[in-house]
Amino acid sequence: MKDYILTDRLILRRFKESDYDDLYMFLYELKDDIFECYKDITYENTKKYLSERMTDEYYAIELRKNHKVIGNISFINRSYNSKEIGFIVSKEYQRNGFASEAINTIKEEAFLNGIHRIYSECDPLNLASWKTLEKAGFKKEAHLLKNIYFHFDEHNMPIWKDTYIYAILNENEI
Repeated sequence: MKDYILTDRLILRRFKESDYDDLYMFLYELKDDIFECYKDITYENTKKYLSERMTDEYYAIELRKNHKVIGNISFINRSYNSKEIGFIVSKEYQRNGFASEAINTIKEEAFLNGIHRIYSECDPLNLASWKTLEKAGFKKEAHLLKNIYFHFDEHNMPIWKDTYIYAILNENEI
């Protein structure tokens, strides 16, 4: 995949050290989010999250108009010429089509480069997430029961969650 991709409104690119504050801001918004695992986020430990993202498996979602990083796309290598995609967009910028624009762009680039299948996992209760995937052409393939957890209850027991799996195949291969 390319180091950066331009869309009408976005720059999808590798993370860099100067993204620290923007990353902290959009992750901090998610610290109490039931769909995410950033409960421990602090300004100091954002360095850990930035290091994780400074790989070829993450893209920063940067606005072209003001160069603010408003989210990220993870695009992780999986078996059988597949990729797993995940996305986060700052609450301030949600419902503006930025996630769809980023997903569609990454998807098209991946298929042009021969990727066979892209899939994503999301919480069945996260309507916005799976609606975004459907808008990008992904189809629901599975509903896994109690297969993942991000948080623990007051007895330090996992709070298990269901997962939908959405996927799309490279139509150029079909």
